[in-house]
Amino acid sequence: MTVEARSPGRRAWIGTVLLSLPLILFAVVGVLAPVLSPADPTANDLTAGLLPPSSEHPLGTDQLGRDQLSRILHGARISLSVTAAVLAVALTAGAVIGAAAGYLGGRVDRAVSRVIDVVVSLPGMLVTLAVIGVRGPGVENLILALSLWSWAPYARIARARVADLRKSPHLDALRLLGAGRARILGRHLLPPALAPCLVYASTDVGTIVLGVATLSFLGLGVAPPNAEWGQMLVEGRAFMDSAWWLAYPPGIAITAVVFASNLLGERLAAGEERPSVLRLVRPTRTGSAWPVRRKAAPSAPRAAERTTSSPPETVPGRPGETPVLRVRDLTVTYPRDGERRRVVAGMSYEVRRGEVLALVGETGSGKTTAALAPFGLLDPYAVVTGSAALANGAGTCEMVGLTPAERRRINGHRVGVVFQDSGAVLNPLRTIGAHVDEAVRNAGRGGRRPATRRVTEELLRLAGLPDPTAVARAFPHQLSGGMRQRAQIAMALACEPELLIADEPTSALDVTVQAQLLDLLARLREELAMSMVVVSHDLGVVTRLADSVAVVYSGRIVETGPLAAVLTRPDHPYTRGLLDAVPRPGTAPGTRFRTMPGQGGAGPDDTTGCGFAPRCPLAMASCVDAAPPLEALAGAVTHRSACLRHPGEPTVAVGKGDTSC
Repeated sequence: MTVEARSPGRRAWIGTVLLSLPLILFAVVGVLAPVLSPADPTANDLTAGLLPPSSEHPLGTDQLGRDQLSRILHGARISLSVTAAVLAVALTAGAVIGAAAGYLGGRVDRAVSRVIDVVVSLPGMLVTLAVIGVRGPGVENLILALSLWSWAPYARIARARVADLRKSPHLDALRLLGAGRARILGRHLLPPALAPCLVYASTDVGTIVLGVATLSFLGLGVAPPNAEWGQMLVEGRAFMDSAWWLAYPPGIAITAVVFASNLLGERLAAGEERPSVLRLVRPTRTGSAWPVRRKAAPSAPRAAERTTSSPPETVPGRPGETPVLRVRDLTVTYPRDGERRRVVAGMSYEVRRGEVLALVGETGSGKTTAALAPFGLLDPYAVVTGSAALANGAGTCEMVGLTPAERRRINGHRVGVVFQDSGAVLNPLRTIGAHVDEAVRNAGRGGRRPATRRVTEELLRLAGLPDPTAVARAFPHQLSGGMRQRAQIAMALACEPELLIADEPTSALDVTVQAQLLDLLARLREELAMSMVVVSHDLGVVTRLADSVAVVYSGRIVETGPLAAVLTRPDHPYTRGLLDAVPRPGTAPGTRFRTMPGQGGAGPDDTTGCGFAPRCPLAMASCVDAAPPLEALAGAVTHRSACLRHPGEPTVAVGKGDTSC
């Protein structure tokens, strides 16, 4: 790194140190006060009262002959100790209460928000005076009174920060990995919530120091003969004309601390240097953030502690085989305009062992909701009904309606998820290794830290990442999009899942990286005998990976069947439209793509009949009367379509009540 590149950061660091110099100076002299003080700050010598500054007494003496310099030093010790205690209590209580309210939401959040609003609206000094008036003066009561005044702003800041993070995908990933509420709150939400709280605390130092001095000035704070800056102002007030050295030094000390804390807080809040809790625990290394050395990827990666044998002899999708996941009549509703509206309506699908099912459709079709709903990964306001049976040894486990504790025994142990936006899933404050370590521990495969890290590096190697040791030390922003997605795959593989849910796994990646990730998923499917549900709007992804396809439109499956059958003999007009929109090699330059008229995104409750009817070139009057059921095409029991016309194919009705695929 060049000197020119370093200079802005160095200047910012130097500026911050200069602003905080008075705080640092008084903190140091306060700690060293017993050593630095030339005399006992409480020792009276009436024969030496009100002496002016001299070599023996650099700041003179007070009316009782006590050395003023010693009292200033010990006053820094007492004032800053009380301030530190108040900050510790107020920041800890406020951050924990606010973070818990922001994460839990609902009634808890509303109740805590009202309490915060009331506390913030009350004059702080009046609250403090009321508490001390009831409990009496003293250091302990002073700390309690100031803490009751100071905690609410920290709670408000932490609540707002956590509420923003509550719906982030990386929390969904943690819940799927089996992390409990306490772990998510303590390890993943409190650290980012503490950063803005620490910025506010830097400003609050001056406010608390001034509050302590004010209460001591009123005789309600630190009692004499203890040296405290506010108490020294009280004692020096009567001698302003004759002994200026009694009031000016403590006044200057208070002013310096207040101004320094406010200027430091403004600088931190402006973004020059944002405090990071993790940097305090484990500072970032200087120099290159990425080691130069690389190791060649092994030619035959293997899964740690897992067999790499081929899938069973049973053909995926063979009738009579128990599915890994069987979803029936899945319906998901959200509140809107005072009523509940469906985004998924009566959808059914199943995935057999070793099979890859692709849910295909436009944005807003409901495909992601249908894939994540069985595992409780939707918004808390979503209501899921229907059935989702996950194979559990010789029996099955019903996923819909599980409690969070019951769900954690499945999520992160038998089911893994790869989300669309790896940048949002990965916590930017934690290394890649820390993410995978946690997934390994939640899956019950971790031991001591070195053993857990060995499993982590093996998983990163299995996901196709070169030099897993270096990758484990990197932060998410230091990796490319494809590498972050591979790291997410390693997290999902930590539990050795029987079923992997991949939500748009190649979205926003270039074509070359897409192909590599698809090859990786195909290889993992073969080596680990996993079943997969792949959500995508890209038919190119489907053709490279899937065994069967379910085309989703307007919250319903409109066509489903084996991949070859759907691609070569599409029946539903929407499926034909998706295929026509795919670029084909050899197309003459200037040829316009065939597109479907209108716009998608309508929900099941927005139309009474077929959701595609407003855009369908083959629509007839009966299409708007009722939603057509899935019907098996003639001679193809597994290939079904929800179209009344079935263009070009005779049909055999299966029955309106059967919407399975």
